[in-house]
Amino acid sequence: MKKIIILIAILLLLGGGGFAGWWFFLKAPDSEEEIIEEIPEIPSAFLEFPPTVIHLIKEGIVTHHVTVKITIEVAEGPDLINAERWQIRLQNDFMTELHSLYYYRYFTQNGYTSEKITKRLIDVADKVMGKGVVRNVELLVEGITKPSNS
Repeated sequence: MKKIIILIAILLLLGGGGFAGWWFFLKAPDSEEEIIEEIPEIPSAFLEFPPTVIHLIKEGIVTHHVTVKITIEVAEGPDLINAERWQIRLQNDFMTELHSLYYYRYFTQNGYTSEKITKRLIDVADKVMGKGVVRNVELLVEGITKPSNS
């Protein structure tokens, strides 16, 4: 008799566990649940910086002049207003970073724009504006010339 009671208790425990597993993990959710509305994405705005010339120096001599134009993507509204306020500092920090990046030969062997350079410019913008404010940075090379003394 004790064995039958223990067997029934084990069967009830396994059946209850199986039912609970189905209820919490496998059962499809009811359609009456509250639907959470998605927050609308704020449209992007773009801030263009004037073209700037970066001097490539090798062994103390300017070898090329690279004219670049930078455009940053931010959300409309307060982020755009703050980007316009910080535009001069952003431009100075971008140029400092580009001078340091273009000084290294391995960046110029793959061209003057790459994902590494864009990532570093986004990191610079994050330091000035705060992380995540600048959505993207576009670097456009408008021209490459050699100086008259080379």
